Amino acid sequence: MGRRQPAGGHPERLAISVRGLHEVFRIYHERPPGIKERMYRFRRSRYEEFHALDGIDLDVRHGETVALIGHNGSGKSTLLKCIAKILPADEGEVVVNGRVATLLELGAGFHEELSGRENVYLNGAILGLTRREIDAAFDAIVDFAEVHKFIDSPVRNYSSGMYVRLGFAIAVHVDPDVLLVDEVLSVGDASFQEKSMARMRSFSERGKTVVLVSHDLGAVAALCERTLVLNRGRIVFDGPTEAALDLYHQLMSTGELPAPAAAGQGRVGDLRARITDLRVEVGGLGVAAPAGGGPIGPVPTGSTARFAVQVSARDDLIGDGGLSVGLHVRRPDVPPSVYETRTSWRVTYLAPPPEGEALTVTFELDLDLLTGSYLIDFLVGNASTNALHERWSGAVELIVEAPSSEQGIAPLDARITVHNPDGVWPLESHPPPLDDGGPVYHPVRDGARPPAGR
Repeated sequence: MGRRQPAGGHPERLAISVRGLHEVFRIYHERPPGIKERMYRFRRSRYEEFHALDGIDLDVRHGETVALIGHNGSGKSTLLKCIAKILPADEGEVVVNGRVATLLELGAGFHEELSGRENVYLNGAILGLTRREIDAAFDAIVDFAEVHKFIDSPVRNYSSGMYVRLGFAIAVHVDPDVLLVDEVLSVGDASFQEKSMARMRSFSERGKTVVLVSHDLGAVAALCERTLVLNRGRIVFDGPTEAALDLYHQLMSTGELPAPAAAGQGRVGDLRARITDLRVEVGGLGVAAPAGGGPIGPVPTGSTARFAVQVSARDDLIGDGGLSVGLHVRRPDVPPSVYETRTSWRVTYLAPPPEGEALTVTFELDLDLLTGSYLIDFLVGNASTNALHERWSGAVELIVEAPSSEQGIAPLDARITVHNPDGVWPLESHPPPLDDGGPVYHPVRDGARPPAGR
């Protein structure tokens, strides 16, 4: 199901390494017997075992922001608690490198009879900070949580939003290497959620690791390039967030996982329509290359690329609505999409071809991009219901090469002019001419004295 293979690196080089993790709970069919009943009546309660986690393998690298999604009871929160070492593994190994901060449930770690100030120091000490370190961070924590007026009140009087704000502020200000966040952020107001998301983005930019469990799919799409879908205690997908969200919607609407596509990794969907052939032509190279044959390039920026997508459909799709074929360009090191379009967005609806026949959609685009590696995904779905028939993630990889004087994604053709008549250069230097940014007067170039009037 598009499962990413374990990185295979040494655990110490990873932020999180999970191997063969099993977590088993007992579900009792009657009240469990007490100690006295066990001793005198030799009574045992009947129970069945529930495998909350069933053989999880997971690697998370330093600096990644990873989401865990799935229906209720799929094992998301249990996995997060095992990573935090709150729940011991029944079987398997969990290795976490660096300081861990957790925000797993509302008010976790707070003592209700203590004030907000006392709870800041208590939580900071639990997370391994010295009193001096907590003193240094205290004002920033209170400012972020916006609880100035209530910091000396018992937290039992706090609203749920104040609880969350203070708990999150403590977690992010202890400067952890790994931040584990469960669904609790959904109770904050809109401004706090925006501030929290900005803080988590800054974590990733500073090489920190964030693992996020959320039903807020908008936040997942905005924060995470990589997303895992859990179902019945197993990871059924590990890969690009957009493909993970497609699979999640399919799982929630039908209750069943779509079968894996014949091409293997990176392809998911119900397969009622299939991408049966894909041809790529990059004009800058003057060659045609089949998809899936490794990276293409480097190609110069501005080159024209053509992608011919061939689609076949099953007979039972006839009369079930039009098809939509889409193209998605992304860069692995940049979270937002670079570009996406679909035939249905252009108000072009495609009748499914008869079984044994195929239709072809050709996308032609100019690669007005800066230097980098770009991945092209393709999908075919129902134009009316948005049901996913097949998504092929990472079908093509293009290496684009642009002038080294520019960085980013898009060449915006910046025009630069300089007016600096009084620029000062070191006396011992040999300055460039005035047209190239040199000074109006320089003794090496113009003699010992400045011209008259200066």
